[in-house]
Amino acid sequence: MEHCLRTRKFPGFTVLFVVFFTLVAIGKDQAEIVPSVCSAQNPDCFFQRFEKFKLPRVEPVKVGHIQKINLTEGVEHEMVTAATQPPIFEIPNFLSDEECDHIIRLAKNEGLETSQTLKEGEKQDTMSLGKNTKKYFQVWDQNRDGQIDMDEMIHNMEILLDFSPDKPTLLKMYSALELDKDQDENISFEEFKQRNTPEMAKFIQKIKGEQPHTKSRHSRQTWIEKVNGSLDGVVASIQERVHRLTMLPLEIIKASEYLQVVSYGPMGHYNCHLDSDFIRKRPCCHHLGSELRNCRVCRYATILYFLDNVEDGGETAFPIADNSTFDDEVWMSDAENVCNLAKNCHKANVVVKPEKGKAILWYNHKVNNMTGWMGQLDTFSFHGGCDVKRGTKWIANNWISLSEDREKDILNWIELAQEEEKEENSSKPASSSEGDSSEESLHQEL
Repeated sequence: MEHCLRTRKFPGFTVLFVVFFTLVAIGKDQAEIVPSVCSAQNPDCFFQRFEKFKLPRVEPVKVGHIQKINLTEGVEHEMVTAATQPPIFEIPNFLSDEECDHIIRLAKNEGLETSQTLKEGEKQDTMSLGKNTKKYFQVWDQNRDGQIDMDEMIHNMEILLDFSPDKPTLLKMYSALELDKDQDENISFEEFKQRNTPEMAKFIQKIKGEQPHTKSRHSRQTWIEKVNGSLDGVVASIQERVHRLTMLPLEIIKASEYLQVVSYGPMGHYNCHLDSDFIRKRPCCHHLGSELRNCRVCRYATILYFLDNVEDGGETAFPIADNSTFDDEVWMSDAENVCNLAKNCHKANVVVKPEKGKAILWYNHKVNNMTGWMGQLDTFSFHGGCDVKRGTKWIANNWISLSEDREKDILNWIELAQEEEKEENSSKPASSSEGDSSEESLHQEL
């Protein structure tokens, strides 16, 4: 799950929220005409428009079902159902080759940084190693044979420490820290009791730094914000297509996070994770307007774009999509290690091969039938990126930011609109006549 968010100041969120009279489907037998404009000076408009609005979802029908959709003028696209739980759709040629190349150029100009996860740092690893007690030993000794073998050690490190070493690296750690006293490649309880967990954590952090592919996430990323002070034309066009694809109002799409671009080199991957969080007391990050850890990520849906073709590997996989025999306890133990997509990509139930220009849409949350707004997290949406075996992989992510609290979301949109209006006013020319001309031009463009 990505913890570094771009919130509060969103690209392209203009003084007037404009959606031309649109028929928004909210069910087979129900539809609603939404008004075209809400002004930042008229907060009541937002409540009137959205207080009873029901979040739309594309119906998957069945796996393999093809829906014809018009995302751009005069162009027909196909949306193919890849799974029904959660609803997952593939949309080939959502982006043109030129648009893909343009987004990659924007990302390179912005500069990419190493992707992070929440489970980072020596202190976190020390805590995750646990205490040297019988209780903790039994957690690591999964088959209860009185020994932690190397497979069990690696499996637990993957789950608890975001660390996936190979066996030679593990043996190197055993030797350097004198963990395996009798050198039988197993850790007994007597050996477990003598662990120096801070030194283990320090060693693990060193290996993570030297061998970043041992982490659950190995990639570089950036965010496409404003280009020369305004929303990039290609990004604006994508927002319009997402609006048509999802049937969500542009207010929601433009108030969501900036477009994230991610690059994976050889051995690049991202093991399975959720894009959103469970509903709980912590506030949603997009309501706070800052990059804080003390909040939860709230994302109704994800649209992922493949920006290039990968020579080998780099698939996007959903390990438990459409799993009719899903069991929470079995999944948490992950005895089959299916969550490690770097190693076990094709154990996943749904695997989507990278194809330049293709988009994948899926829903991270259900819709609450009582409120018509965002409901519980759909844990079937676990997903990730498989190992890049040859070549490089570029993707972009559009996340639709919503919470379970309709009123807070609406108030957030109003605040964003008012902030954007202040920015627009501060950037207007000093001349009143030029200002009038500029304002007229703005409305024509909208």
